[in-house]
Amino acid sequence: MSKKLTGLLILSAVLTLPAMAAYNGPGPASHVKTAAEAAKAQDDTPVELTGYLVQSLGDEKYLFRDESGDVEVEIDNALWRDIEVSADSKVKLVGEVDDEWQGIEIEIDSMRIISE
Repeated sequence: MSKKLTGLLILSAVLTLPAMAAYNGPGPASHVKTAAEAAKAQDDTPVELTGYLVQSLGDEKYLFRDESGDVEVEIDNALWRDIEVSADSKVKLVGEVDDEWQGIEIEIDSMRIISE
């Protein structure tokens, strides 16, 4: 009986030790930073764009433009939070690539106006 008890105590002590190893390799790919890169990126690639919303395409879709080109973005109505944006307002959009059968679209998770 004492061998079983000793074995259980040792096993419980080993199982409750904190993990000492950690991953030290490269992390996830860095965010895509331009419209041109986003238009060619794979599905679910993180995106962080800085530029201008130049046109409403209807149904929560907008045309985003930066120095590299244009890409379609989808901004949920809830994200606007009383933000007023014109074609001259510089914005920072964070989201991910959504590769649908109609083509590449960027789903935006957060947005903010950049003051220059």
